[in-house]
Amino acid sequence: MPLFHDISEGELKRGDHIYVWRTGYHHHGIWDGRKVIHFDGAKSGDKSNATIRRDTLDVFLNGGKLKIYLYGVSWWNTWYEWLTTSTTLESDPPDTVMDRAESRIGDSGYNLIFNNCEHFAHWCKLGERAKKVLRQI
Repeated sequence: MPLFHDISEGELKRGDHIYVWRTGYHHHGIWDGRKVIHFDGAKSGDKSNATIRRDTLDVFLNGGKLKIYLYGVSWWNTWYEWLTTSTTLESDPPDTVMDRAESRIGDSGYNLIFNNCEHFAHWCKLGERAKKVLRQI
């Protein structure tokens, strides 16, 4: 299994947790089948006005390479991933993931430590079980 989980747009499935490497961090979102639901702010990097919104894949990627966050993989295949790009926990079904993601569109309250794009994507995929993943980060 590769360390970084490259994927093409054609391989994406509704409800997938995707990410892109940006300078110094990963940016995370949920694929809805046509667009990405993600927590993002101004292009200047200012997150004080960040909201959860739906954007095209090109806007989400901003020139970066598309990657997929993996769920339900064995511990053996996650131990070496120091950049936290997979978990042993199984994702909830795509309809549940999408219901969660769509219910949060327009929400704000971004916080780098407690309420960021990765927290949002994990919550969409796992609900309350996301806290188990976030404690491992």
